[in-house]
Amino acid sequence: MSAPALNETMRRKPILMPPKMIAKIDKIARDRKISFAEVVREAVNAFNDDDSAEDDALLEALAETMIETTQGVVERMDAVEKRLDETHALLEES
Repeated sequence: MSAPALNETMRRKPILMPPKMIAKIDKIARDRKISFAEVVREAVNAFNDDDSAEDDALLEALAETMIETTQGVVERMDAVEKRLDETHALLEES
């Protein structure tokens, strides 16, 4: 049993799930030599909303970086295009 579960008062909570899911949890419990309840507790502990929020923040930062980088590339391309136009104009005058 996981350490946090040992330090807390346990409460019974009936849950409903499809037979295939029950069979899957039974197999995991049997293979790992732990209880059905412990498999469920570990699954719940593995699901962490904070990680999801952290992932969202990282994706947002990545998107902003890509937008800024793209804007910089567009500005540089505009500058190159302007220089090319100026060079073409000089060449046409010659």
